[in-house]
Amino acid sequence: MRYDIVIIGGAIVGSSVAYYLREEGFTGSIALIERDPQFSQAATTLSLASIRQQFSIPENIRLSQFTLKLFRRLKETFGADADIGFREGGYLILAGEAGLPILKANHEAQIAEGADIVLEDAGQLARRFSWLSTEGISAGAYGRGGEGWFDAHALLMLFRKALRERRIDFITASVTGIAREGSRVTGVALDNGETLEAG
Repeated sequence: MRYDIVIIGGAIVGSSVAYYLREEGFTGSIALIERDPQFSQAATTLSLASIRQQFSIPENIRLSQFTLKLFRRLKETFGADADIGFREGGYLILAGEAGLPILKANHEAQIAEGADIVLEDAGQLARRFSWLSTEGISAGAYGRGGEGWFDAHALLMLFRKALRERRIDFITASVTGIAREGSRVTGVALDNGETLEAG
């Protein structure tokens, strides 16, 4: 068997990559290999499933913002019944005196990317969060919007359902080897004895 693209891992990362390849107009053949089609051991379904924009580099912030836009147009993208139980609760990241410069630098990067994050001193935090002891805290960054938690398994199932309509071959197997010619990957060996060539 030969495919233009072979994706190893069919949980949220692999499934979303396959989905967006099709959405961006890729018409070649795609194989999506997953060893655990029930996803009982997948990081996707075992994770705490949250999203935040409080990162230190713009690329990570932009990835979260891209995903947030998907969350906010979930029904338009996947249908009227699409629901991942997304709850915007925000993250609160605290710093003492030693960590304050890092927190401020990260906040600057977040604001530059348009994230809705506020940086507050201990007094402001105490007023916002009456339950918080501010002993040893110099400041905190709080995501007022665009951060929270969701049902990762539900999101994965939306992608998987959408892939069935987009000519993706699902293969249940484990990859046991990767073939290369120089620095180029040319195929994968599977635990069922098959080999898939990859363009």
